[in-house]
Amino acid sequence: MIKIYGFDFIGTLDNKKEFFKIVASIFPTLDFRYKLIEKAYKDAKDAFRGKEREGGERYFEHLRAVALILIIHLRARDYKLIVAALLHDIFEDIPSWTLKRITQEYGEEIAALVEWLSKPSKDGISDGRREYIYHSRFAIAPREFFMIKMADRLHNLMTLDACPEEKRQRKIEETELCYLPYAEKHFILIHELEEVLRRLK
Repeated sequence: MIKIYGFDFIGTLDNKKEFFKIVASIFPTLDFRYKLIEKAYKDAKDAFRGKEREGGERYFEHLRAVALILIIHLRARDYKLIVAALLHDIFEDIPSWTLKRITQEYGEEIAALVEWLSKPSKDGISDGRREYIYHSRFAIAPREFFMIKMADRLHNLMTLDACPEEKRQRKIEETELCYLPYAEKHFILIHELEEVLRRLK
C-alpha cells in the first residue's frame, strides 16, 4: 500500500473495536444512527465473507477503509454517508443485495446513494458501455456521491501495488480523466489524489 501522511494509519484501525471507538465519538452507542452503522458493518462483512482483493487482503478491509477516510479525513457526520460507504459495493457485487432489499433495510436515501455508486447491470451491456454510462452520470451526481466515491478511488489507488501494470495504468488514466475534475470541482481529496498519482507514475 502506498503510504501518504495522514492516511497510512488507517490500516492500523483494522478491527471492529477500533472502528466503533471512532463511531462512538460521533454517536452515542444507543443512538439509532450508531445502530444502523453497526448493522451496515455486519451486513457488509457477512456479504463479502470469503472474498479477497488482488493483494490477498479481505475485501471487507476496503469497505472499512473507505468509511474511515470519509469519517476521519472528510469529517463526515451524516450517518447515511457512513452507512452507504460501508455498503457501496454490495449492490453491484452481491446478487442477494438488491436495491429493494437495501431500501427495505436501510431506507430510500441510502439505497439511492448505493445505486449512484454502482455501475449498471452487466445484462446485455459491454464493459465499455457500462463504464461510459457510469462516468457520464458524474455530471449530475450529488456531492454526497463524490464524498464516498473519491474516498473509494483514493483507497483503490493506494492499493494498486498488487495489480498488473496494465490495470495500474488504466486506473491512473481513468482517475486523471474522470475523477480529478470532479474532485477539484467539489473540493474533495484533490491534493491527496494528485499525490497518490504522482507516486504511482
